[in-house]
Amino acid sequence: MPPPSFRWITFALVLLVPALVALAACGGDDDDGTFEPGNLTDPDSVPSATPWTDVPDVVILDPDNINPLPPDSPNQAEPTETPEPIAAEPGACGETYTVEAGDTFQVIGEKCGVDWQLIAELNPDVDSTALSIGQVLILPPPDDGETE
Repeated sequence: MPPPSFRWITFALVLLVPALVALAACGGDDDDGTFEPGNLTDPDSVPSATPWTDVPDVVILDPDNINPLPPDSPNQAEPTETPEPIAAEPGACGETYTVEAGDTFQVIGEKCGVDWQLIAELNPDVDSTALSIGQVLILPPPDDGETE
């Protein structure tokens, strides 16, 4: 059994250490010797953004003066070495075909009597899932593809 003085020292340390930890966690005196706890419910004690010295002018956009962007076309972004095909009448088959609403390579192939895979091979820069109305495609001759 430890001596009685050791028990008192242990008891004092058990009480003193948590008190010192709590005091350190809660803060202490400021540099000038005063202690001021923070009050986050008081708006004057909460830091905020610095306000403008001069408020900027309001800008109102005129909707009649907004120009739309040109259509996104991969053919215009990268110049090609082959000459651009001349557009045919929309939906008419010939050496070229001008895309109409609802067209796919398969539909164009059926309309013009050619294999849709040949259309894809002759137009490697064209994304078959993103055909746009008015886009001009090069077509193979009808006797080179499947006929209906």
